[in-house]
Amino acid sequence: MTLSLQARVFYGLKTDIASNVHYISDNEILYPVGNVISLHHIPQRRQRLIRLSDKHEINIIAVTPNRKYVATCEVGEKPTISIYDLQTLKRKKLLGIPYDAPEVTKFTCIGFSFDNKYLAAVTGEPDQRMLYYNWEKGKMESSIKVGTQQTPPAIIELLACNPSDTGVVAVAGLRTFKFLTLSETVWRPYGFSKADNILACSITWLNSDRLLLGTKDGKILYLENGDLKNIYKMSDTTSMNLKIREEYVIQATSSITDIKEDSEWNNNIRCLIAFSKGFAYAYGFKTIVVFEREGQHKYTKRNVFIIPTQVSKDENPDLYQVHNISINISLDSLVITTGWPQLFHARLWGPDLSIDPEPQELKILGQALHYGPINDLLTMEEFPIRCCKTVTFSHGGHLFAAVNENIVQVYTTVDFTSYFILKGHTNRVKALLWSQTDTKLLTLGSEGAIYQWDMTTGTRSAEIIIKNINLQDIALSADEQVSYCIGSDSIIREIKENAIAREYNLPGETMHSMILGKQDQVLFLVCPGGSILSVKCPLQEPVQYSEFNIHSVDVTKIALSHNQEYLVSTGIDGSMCIWKLYSAEGKAKVGKEIVYTNEVLISKGDLVEKIHTIQDLNVRMRELETEHAYKMRQIDVQHNDKVRDLHKGYCDAIEELRDKISRLQEDHKNELNVINIEIDRMKENHEETMKRVEMNYDAKLITEYDKYLQLEDHMNSMRQDYEKRLEDLGKQGAEELQNATNKYEALLHQNKLQLEETQDEMTHQARVHEQMTTQIEDDADQEILELRTNYENLLHEERELILKLKGEAGMMRNRYIASQKDVEELKRQMQRVQNEYSYFQSSIQELEKDKEDLKREINDRDVTIQDRESQIYELKRLNQELEKFKFVLNYKITELKNQIEPRDQEIRELKEKIRDMETELVNLHKTNVSLELQLYELREKLGAARRELQYEVHRNKKCQQLLKRIRVDLLDASGLVQEPQALKNAITKLYHKYSASDDFLRSRKADFDAQCEFMKQRDHLERTIASLRKQVFQDKPGSGKDMDKTIEENITLITELNALREELKDARKHILHMEGLLGLTAKNITPSEAKKKLHNACYGHEELKNKYKIQMQECQTIINTLKDDMYKLINKLPCEEQVAQSNF
Repeated sequence: MTLSLQARVFYGLKTDIASNVHYISDNEILYPVGNVISLHHIPQRRQRLIRLSDKHEINIIAVTPNRKYVATCEVGEKPTISIYDLQTLKRKKLLGIPYDAPEVTKFTCIGFSFDNKYLAAVTGEPDQRMLYYNWEKGKMESSIKVGTQQTPPAIIELLACNPSDTGVVAVAGLRTFKFLTLSETVWRPYGFSKADNILACSITWLNSDRLLLGTKDGKILYLENGDLKNIYKMSDTTSMNLKIREEYVIQATSSITDIKEDSEWNNNIRCLIAFSKGFAYAYGFKTIVVFEREGQHKYTKRNVFIIPTQVSKDENPDLYQVHNISINISLDSLVITTGWPQLFHARLWGPDLSIDPEPQELKILGQALHYGPINDLLTMEEFPIRCCKTVTFSHGGHLFAAVNENIVQVYTTVDFTSYFILKGHTNRVKALLWSQTDTKLLTLGSEGAIYQWDMTTGTRSAEIIIKNINLQDIALSADEQVSYCIGSDSIIREIKENAIAREYNLPGETMHSMILGKQDQVLFLVCPGGSILSVKCPLQEPVQYSEFNIHSVDVTKIALSHNQEYLVSTGIDGSMCIWKLYSAEGKAKVGKEIVYTNEVLISKGDLVEKIHTIQDLNVRMRELETEHAYKMRQIDVQHNDKVRDLHKGYCDAIEELRDKISRLQEDHKNELNVINIEIDRMKENHEETMKRVEMNYDAKLITEYDKYLQLEDHMNSMRQDYEKRLEDLGKQGAEELQNATNKYEALLHQNKLQLEETQDEMTHQARVHEQMTTQIEDDADQEILELRTNYENLLHEERELILKLKGEAGMMRNRYIASQKDVEELKRQMQRVQNEYSYFQSSIQELEKDKEDLKREINDRDVTIQDRESQIYELKRLNQELEKFKFVLNYKITELKNQIEPRDQEIRELKEKIRDMETELVNLHKTNVSLELQLYELREKLGAARRELQYEVHRNKKCQQLLKRIRVDLLDASGLVQEPQALKNAITKLYHKYSASDDFLRSRKADFDAQCEFMKQRDHLERTIASLRKQVFQDKPGSGKDMDKTIEENITLITELNALREELKDARKHILHMEGLLGLTAKNITPSEAKKKLHNACYGHEELKNKYKIQMQECQTIINTLKDDMYKLINKLPCEEQVAQSNF
């Protein structure tokens, strides 16, 4: 059974990575461990893991400002940047160096822009360049060389993007600092750059204009708008006012020149991090300082934290150097990493954290595996065992075995006495293993010996020695009959009955340790590099296994839980992974279920002690009850006395209040009388004023009427102007729309920044307000009396004003009626303007939609352009291959020409040999010649018949196969009778599949005509030869010499004919070969595709055609001359016979 492993929890931390911890949310932290990046949710105690590449190591981690993506830099011959989505945990983009940089192996620093769209990265030495990527599109938009050639060298190690401008970046390092700004894909430096003697350690932006730079000598440089404003020595600084600029500080930059690069880091400023409430940094040796923002320009030292001392043999102070600081979204918690593989955290701004100069210790982020301090453990017994590095307890816990070089000592945990001393190994014992029943103990020695000991007698029950192999570990089956061992030769050996029964080879795998389950269902092996192999059980050849890589270093130990549901692995870097085991075949349980008991075992002494403590506690409870009752009685007496005192005071207060009420009522009556008198006096005055107001109102009404006429004329002129303006606005609307959107987006961004600043100011003002309220409450009583008198005076004045306003109200009522008409007209105009505004708003929305559609179309066109470029690249590659093929064909043509010329020379030489051999052939016997001639003709006919038979059989098979395929395709097409369109398409496909274009038909027809012409010539030659043969046999023996000569000429003609046949066969093979090279042998190729391929391959075929036509004409002339010679010979035969008869 093969088991799969799933990592549930992975603890640890990689300390050799820059920026190795980040808050993703208030409760989730990102950090690297092993070959993964862990997203650990603290309250839920749940992890999500991002798998990294096993081939390359990462050196930098960066998170986007919106905390949705993470970037990792991989070190290698071609360094790359991988960007992962923190929601899907998958890689989003892979960025590399778009130019050839063979000496660059890594990136030194990276950073995201504030809008999360751009990524700035600085390459390593020797030629440092800053690359600016648009990572969503996966391309580099601009770059600049930031490294300088100087002695000592200036190395860029820090980068910070501006928090509100994507075109501003600050870079710093040893003896260098630069502000860079982007202008049309070109980066240019600006501002302060005199940093030849500054050793920068950290850098951060406070806002879009202000920047802090930390140095190795414990100073922070404050820069604003690109200029150096101040330098603070942080060992003496408790408050920073950024608005104050001291001239002597600016001149003190020359004092930095005496900094030495190799100085210690006891006072350096590292890991500067800024946030809205302040900033924090690491100061020197294991110290973190937090400054709080108070106002817009002032920062005050708030808290100091120190890293607690860790228990370790290694006292290297570099382990306490702070590597990274991160703050959560709520700005109330810090997480810190150091050289220790441990996360530390500190709480900020809480009510229990006030301004305190005393440093506070950081807390470890996590839960201790052991409850209580280690000093609480009591020493029960000590055993004098020297050189002991290996101890193993039995499964029952009543025995344990300890290794003393080559001796194994077994002790009992009941009375702590020596049980057995096992001797027999000649070298150091490397491994111990107890059987499940604790009756056997297996020991593995460095000399290659495996001993099995009986724990009932202490004797050796089995042994095996494997020489010349460095054994690593052993395992024992559940039935205690079979054991397994692994060595340095990648072989698992099965040992049974003191002999090696089987060997299972794992090629290419080096094994360090192994563990076997209780039921022999699981087997795990540990390999170098952190690999864990899950081997299929029972073992069989070839060995089937699955490999799991999560550790980045060697695994030191693996262990199975008691119920075999979990596997725990630990690495040499202090990491620990808890794996969940599940079966690949879908089985539910791996091991047996465990029955848990409700009882707890306890010793008798502990039980007696517990009973005594219970009795003592009962007595104490009774005493506490009596004390509580006595105290309650005393409290009741005191309470009754207090109630009586309170009742007396309450009654006295009631009487005093009643007296005050009676006095206040009398005062109120007097005030009412005075008020009534004043009201009468005010009425008289009001009547007189009304008369005066009526007189004035008539005059004012006339003037207001004149003003109304003028206003009406003015409104008409305004209406005309407004209509003209509307026309102009309609024309300018489209142009101003884009400008307005850009303007308001910028204003919106500025308002957001202002809003954040105002929020910070509001928090500061709230604290000030709380202080002011206490003073206001003290002064409130005094002000109440003053306000009462003032408000009474104001009440009197307001009453007089009310009477005046009533008179004016009558006048204004008439004016209101007159102006109501104007208001209605303005309302109608307002409604018309609102309609136009809604129309413009809808047009704005439509334009925005069009803008989004155009953006999508641009993206789609970018994708199509990339596809077209890939197609063009493929076509260019095919064109190169065709040019190579064309070159090969030209080379073959030249070779054929070179072969033809020596053959012509051979033909001439053979003709001369034939003339020489004619004299020798005359002496042969006629009958022998005739029989040989007949035999040769019969053989030729038989060979020709066989070749024609084979050709017809092969042709018949091809036709049968073609007919079978046509029948199958027709049968498939017959199923589409009910679908005319599909049937039509199927018939057209069949036509294109089993037919050819006109060019191919013409070429095939030309080949067929040439073959027919060849057959006609062959038949003609055979008939002429037969007629000549008859004439030879009919002639007399006197003309033997001439007849023999004619026969020899016929033999030469036949040999030439056979040679022509062979050339024809070679030509056909060449044609088939050329069709195969052109790709025309496929069955389903269409005529158009074949035509295209032929046209592309036969570029310049007209020249070749003309060339071969000339050669064919020359061959035809040769044939014609041969025919003429043959006819002349035939005509000469009768004349020569007559001359021979006259001689006889």
